[in-house]
This record gives sequence, C-alpha cells and structure tokens, in this order.
Amino acid sequence: MTTMISSLIALSLASANLPMSDGVAALVGDQPILVSEVREAIRFQEQSNPALQNLAPAQRCERMLSQLVDEKVILAKAKAETLEVSDAEVSQLVDRRVAEMTERAGGPEALQKILMQRGNLTMGQYRFRMAKQLKEERLKEKIRDKYVPRTEPVREDVLAFYRQYKDSMPMLPDQVKLSQILVKFDVDPSREAVALGQANSVIERLRKGEDFATLAKEFSQDPGSRDAGGDIGFMKRGELDPSYERAALNLETGRFTQAPVRSRFGWHVIELVQKRDQEFRTRHILFALIPNSADSARVKEFADSLRRVAMGGGDFAELARKHSAEKATASFGGVLGWYPEGELQGQFKEIISGIPSGKVGEPVKSGEGLLLLRVDERMQSRRLTPEEDWMRLSQMASQVLAGKKLESHIAQWKQEIPVELRVSGQEMAKRIGL
Repeated sequence: MTTMISSLIALSLASANLPMSDGVAALVGDQPILVSEVREAIRFQEQSNPALQNLAPAQRCERMLSQLVDEKVILAKAKAETLEVSDAEVSQLVDRRVAEMTERAGGPEALQKILMQRGNLTMGQYRFRMAKQLKEERLKEKIRDKYVPRTEPVREDVLAFYRQYKDSMPMLPDQVKLSQILVKFDVDPSREAVALGQANSVIERLRKGEDFATLAKEFSQDPGSRDAGGDIGFMKRGELDPSYERAALNLETGRFTQAPVRSRFGWHVIELVQKRDQEFRTRHILFALIPNSADSARVKEFADSLRRVAMGGGDFAELARKHSAEKATASFGGVLGWYPEGELQGQFKEIISGIPSGKVGEPVKSGEGLLLLRVDERMQSRRLTPEEDWMRLSQMASQVLAGKKLESHIAQWKQEIPVELRVSGQEMAKRIGL
C-alpha cells in the first residue's frame, strides 16, 4: 500500500516546480519538458508496467519523452481553444484524491509521513502540486471528449481488433465462482427477553421521575460510560450503531426513548443531552447481549445443519435467501461472483482450495458470525474469446480505436505547435543513470 501511495506522489512531483538545472529535454511550444520529469515518469511507469524494463535504457527514455511530448501537445491545444477548468472543480478533484490517498495510507498522519519521506512535502505543498497535475488531467480529458467522443465499436471493429491481437491477448487467471451464507451469532431468546424486560422496567422508573444518571450507574452494563451516569459525550453522525443513532436523533433534547432500542450490543435506553452542528451528545443505559459459548455452539449447530441440507442436494440459493444475514447477497441467492484464485488471501485461500466444485465447506468464523462458502464453479486459465468475453473485448477495442484516433489528431496538432527535441535517448539515459 505504501508503494502505491509513493508512486502517486512520484507522479505528481514529476510535473511541478522541478529545478531547471536538470536540463530541458524538449520544448513543446513554449513549455519545457525537463530531464527530471522523464526520470520520474519512467520510475512511475516501471512500477505499473514492469515490461518497460525490458527495453534498452535509451529506448525507455525515447518512449517516455514521446509520451510526455504528446501530453504537452494536448495541453497546448486545450490552451489554444481556451478550454478552462474552474478553481472550484480543481479544489473538488484535489479533495477527492487526498481523501482517497489518506484512506489507502491508513490515515492523515500516515500519509503525511509518506509525503515527508518521499518528497519532503507538507500537505499544503502537496495539495498545491496535486492541483496543477489534476487540472492538466482534466484539460486533457476535455480535449479527448471533444475530438474522440466515446462510442461503442461495431461488431466488425471488435472482431478485427480480436484477429489482430488474439495471440497477445492477456490470459485470464484460474477463477472460482463463490456463494455464501452468513449465520450471525445471536443470543438465546430467553436472555433476549430478560434484557428487554429490564430495559422496559427502567423506562417505567424514568417516567415516574427517577434520575437517568443514577439509574445508569445502577443498571448499565457499559463499563465505559456507567460511572459517568451513562454519558458517552459528543459523537459525530455516522460514528455510532445506526439503530442507536437514528433513535437518538429523533428525540427532543432532554427526552429519553419511550421504548428500548436494539443495537448489536444489546438493548439501550437513550437520552439526548445536546445537539450542535453535526455532533450530538447522549446518555444511555445498556443491557448487554453478547453471545456466550452456549450461543456460539447453538449457532454452529444451525450452520452445520444448513451445510448438511446443501450437501444432501438442497438448494443453496434458496437457503441463502431464507437464512443468510448478509442481505446484500442473500437476495441473489448468496452469489458473491467470480474471483481469481491467485488473488484470494489468508485463510480463505486455503479453505476455498480445499472445497471441491459444487460443494460447501465447513463453517468458518468471520466477523460476527459463521460463513458457509460454496464453490459453485471453477474456470481454468484461458485466453479471451469473442464467444465468452464479448463485452470485455468490446471495451478493449473501444480504447484502442480511441487511442488511434487521438494519435492521428496529435500528429495534426504537431504541425501547428512547434516541438523541439534537445536531448537524445542515449544522452538522457546517461544523465538519469539508467
């Protein structure tokens, strides 16, 4: 993950405020391309396209310089046609990219650490450079949209593309199609009834005027807030269990829930203390319902029974629709879809490799429940074919055809925009140290 973030940072550094002492490799109109830009672009491309390293150093430099020249020509054309990208749009693009990179890095502090290690940059400096890069990317998109509008290739175009490239088509990896049933751990119904009764009893005492904080200290089973009278302080929207938050925000300040609220932790009696902007403060009395060993054993027995039914010829899809706690996949009969077997991670890679096609594996603990995985089908590595992969081939053909059209336009624009190459590929390879 750190490598991915570092690569993105390297890409932004390649086009911003680099020292002129690096030397000018080419001029496109009045815009220079520095040797250091070529170096950083090669480093970035080698991480995403290892085949680039198979080229001789001079060829690598020439190919990358040619790509950078084409990009500068596109930007010069955008300038000539007075295409613009507003500051507001650039700001939104930067915010989106920084948020994405922050998540990938593991938080703001982790991202800042990478920025300092990779480029000795503050977040403000990086945002400034990112704004320049993203503005240029958006301008290039506008030119492409204008001169190479997206169209679906006709059947003959796709077939012609396939005939030309079929021997070099990428191999699809070994794949496996999976379905699942998730059986959540829950508590015995008798324990549930007792906790609900206790919560209702506390609500009756509150209605009679007893103090919320006093009752919380006496009854609440939340060790983190019990001694504070149930007060959990200010929380932002989206930070608490959805059921808890929805009930709390429906209250008037100073009021408590008139019926117990069920969350994944148990039954709550909730009081809204205060609201401010996007934050709210509550107190609660919790009657905890955490599954114990007996509950786990009961759920395991139920999961085993579902597996026996499925292995005995029962309809797995129907069992998933009826019993799976994962509603997003349950409505589709538990189908998860196709996965490259080589990309499966951790314990699931070993588990799935041991399940024959058409069979269901032993229940596996996953999060708050047990997971039943069925290997619906396996598909061996193969090349793309029109009969089985038409949509994918159509998308690939569309990209290639669009690229050729853009190359034709760039060749025409080079007649209008002067391009001067100042450093040969061999000389550039020496300066870069390839």
